[in-house]
Amino acid sequence: MQRAVLAGALVALGACNAERILAVATSDVTGSDGGGNASGASGAAGTSGTSGTSGTAGQSWTPFGTPQLIAGLRSDTDDIQDPSLTFEELEIYFTSPTGGINDIWVSTRTVASDPWGPSTLVAELSSPQNDEDPEVSVDGLTMYLTSDRGGNGRRLYMSQRRTRDTPWGMPALVAGLGTSTLDEAPTLDRSQLHFAFASQRGTASTTHLFAATRPDASAMWQAVVELSALNSAWQDSDPALFSDGAGLLFASRRLTQGGTTDLFQAARADASSPFASLAPIAELNTAAAEEDPWMSQDGKHIVFVSDRNGHSRIYEAWR
Repeated sequence: MQRAVLAGALVALGACNAERILAVATSDVTGSDGGGNASGASGAAGTSGTSGTSGTAGQSWTPFGTPQLIAGLRSDTDDIQDPSLTFEELEIYFTSPTGGINDIWVSTRTVASDPWGPSTLVAELSSPQNDEDPEVSVDGLTMYLTSDRGGNGRRLYMSQRRTRDTPWGMPALVAGLGTSTLDEAPTLDRSQLHFAFASQRGTASTTHLFAATRPDASAMWQAVVELSALNSAWQDSDPALFSDGAGLLFASRRLTQGGTTDLFQAARADASSPFASLAPIAELNTAAAEEDPWMSQDGKHIVFVSDRNGHSRIYEAWR
């Protein structure tokens, strides 16, 4: 199936999370999810599944405008990935290599309309191993990240700080996520009660999306479940929760059947409900790789990574 056809496709979800349904809205193509499941054509009540317009129940999302490169974070030849911003968008954390090893960096600004200042290495979060996927909480006091420190493969770690102007504490391994080959790309909602991440576990040959919940923000994560309704037969990664957990962005290789990644958005009525719509973000996807999305809580400002200019750089767009 051609990527150009799929990029304009309508993607809808069945009510049962045990099935993976990719419904392609074209006049002459019947698609599948790459795993042999026939495409459906059902829609979700209260949501719109067309590319660029899907949203949470009762909300209509207009397409994003033209993406703009975020300049000045590092040199033009340094790869930059995994952006995460605080709620008021005054701190941006990201991954970038030093000496071939990925570390976590930060840039700040005084008001959200200012350009970002020069970035600095976050030494207390970086180690001699690869440290990636920073995910800062909306209050700026909790940080999740991916690291291969400790010799246990890629695992999720958590750090906290007492105030916004004090150093981060020593990252600790996140408990309660079960057994896997690797875990990466953590994201949490504003309440810090809903958690999503990418993981390779069981017999899977690549990463897919998983979620966990907990009763309060100080408790251990519980009840890890696969987001089967969002996953495909190809790699699914880089989840980003927004709109109090009712919205989710992620990257997937399904449109290219294992090639470059594209951005998708999914919606549900609230953080406790199953996802009810899914669509590629066609206006942002290109023949290059688009991945590592972050979204403002109101769903209007997206920050993501693309290698469309030859290097992995951070872009942003608004709607």
